[in-house]
Amino acid sequence: MDMLEGHISKAFDGALAGLHIRIVEMGGLVLEQVREAAQAYTEWRVDSAERVLQREMKVNAYDASLDEEQLTLLARRQPVAGDLRATIAMSKAVGELERAGDEAKKIARNVLAQGGRPGPATSRDVRHIGQLAVSLLRASLEAFDRLDTSLALEVITQDEDLDLEYKAGLRRLLTRAMEDPRHFDVTLEAAFVLKSLERVGDHARNLARQVCSMGGHSRPTDDLTATSRASRLT
Repeated sequence: MDMLEGHISKAFDGALAGLHIRIVEMGGLVLEQVREAAQAYTEWRVDSAERVLQREMKVNAYDASLDEEQLTLLARRQPVAGDLRATIAMSKAVGELERAGDEAKKIARNVLAQGGRPGPATSRDVRHIGQLAVSLLRASLEAFDRLDTSLALEVITQDEDLDLEYKAGLRRLLTRAMEDPRHFDVTLEAAFVLKSLERVGDHARNLARQVCSMGGHSRPTDDLTATSRASRLT
């Protein structure tokens, strides 16, 4: 599973630092969900799809517990200025991760429904968009972990590239459907899968935007560069 080996939690104090770390842990889980869901579809693996649905309960547990932690933090600490801004941004980050996890769940359910296995060309398109979505989500999580606004801005820009690739893939799907209407149902399902992956990119972009709103909490550049080497998604 893609997880983080270390964190720069000293960018925050106490409970806020713990919240930051746990959100990154949730992100690692969601990243694995998206990766395996895309793989389950392109390789048509029921066992992988089942694992995604089983882990969905863990994603939901993170979502619920982090919401509670955030409310407790607001009630007990009554944070002001930068800390309040960071707490609100973290709450929004959790929401984006939860929704990205939902898209992985949709893809997995598509496989388990056994509506029709995609052909080689469709699998290639889904694999390509899936790799882009996973890469974008990974980068946004790295930016969130390191509070790296420069990387966050790159993610926001790169989401536009993912959108263009999604539209191109969708056009190819529609062309194949017109050439052979017998496979229209499979093509329609593939279009929904591509849309889910495109939405993962949107959630990665939105997560990156929250990093930008938290930028005031980041350390000085030299200190951040030195400590960020310990923080990588494997």
